[in-house]
Amino acid sequence: MDTRDCNLSAKPLLHQPESLFERCSWFYALCREYLFRDHTPEIARSLFPGGPPTPGTHVVEVGCGPGFYSCRLAEEFPQLHTTGVDLSEPLLRRAKHRARRRSLPNCSFCRGDAHALPGALGPVDALVVSRLFLIVENREAVVREIFRVLRPGGRCFIAEPTSGFRTRVPLSCMWILSKFPHTSLGGYREPHQAEIMSRGDFSTLIYSQPWGSVAIEYDGWYQYAVCQKSPEPRPAVSASLHNGTAA
Repeated sequence: MDTRDCNLSAKPLLHQPESLFERCSWFYALCREYLFRDHTPEIARSLFPGGPPTPGTHVVEVGCGPGFYSCRLAEEFPQLHTTGVDLSEPLLRRAKHRARRRSLPNCSFCRGDAHALPGALGPVDALVVSRLFLIVENREAVVREIFRVLRPGGRCFIAEPTSGFRTRVPLSCMWILSKFPHTSLGGYREPHQAEIMSRGDFSTLIYSQPWGSVAIEYDGWYQYAVCQKSPEPRPAVSASLHNGTAA
C-alpha cells in the first residue's frame, strides 16, 4: 500500500493541542537537523542485528516531525519502506519535501496520532521513537500503541534525552520568539513544558508492556530501549502426526 500522501486519520485524532512545535515548525526542523544527535547507526544495529533488512521490511517512525529518521533509513536501505507518522501538518509538509528532494520513493508520511495509531499502517516490522515521550500527553497510551501495531517478532528503538537543560534549549528559543508580536508565534504561550523522564520512570514505562526481550542503556545525554515483541507461538503438532500416522 502506497501511503505517501494519505491521511491515516480514519480514527478521530485524539490529541491536537496547540504547540510551539506546530507554530514554529521551521525552528524545530532546524534543531532536529543540526542540534539533536543522529542515532541512525544505533537504530540500524538495533533493528537489524542479523544484517541488512530483507526487501519489503516496513519501518515506522512515530512522531517523525520533519522526517529525519524516515528519510535517513530509506536512503541507507533502499530495500526498506519507511513511513513517518506525526500530528503536525507543517512538519509533515517539510518531511515530504525532504523525501522528494532526496528522491526516496520508498519513504512516505501520514498524519496520525501516536495515542491511537491507525490500523491502515499494515504490518509494522520495526518502529523508531525518538524524543516523543517528552511531549505526549499520555505516555502509557503511546507505548501501548507502539506494542500493539508491531508485528510478532518485530523490534522497536526508543531514545529519550536525559538532560533537561539541553532538551529545553529549542523550546526556550521558541518561547523567546513568541514574545515578539509580529512573528508566527506572537502572543502564544506553550501550555506544557517538555518533561524529562528519570531512569526509573523510563524503565517502568518500557516494562509496562509484555515484551519478549528488552535492553536498556544510558549515556550522558540519552536513555535507550531496544524492545522485541515475542514471536507468535508455533502451532502444536499432535503426537500422531509427528509419528507419521493419521489421527
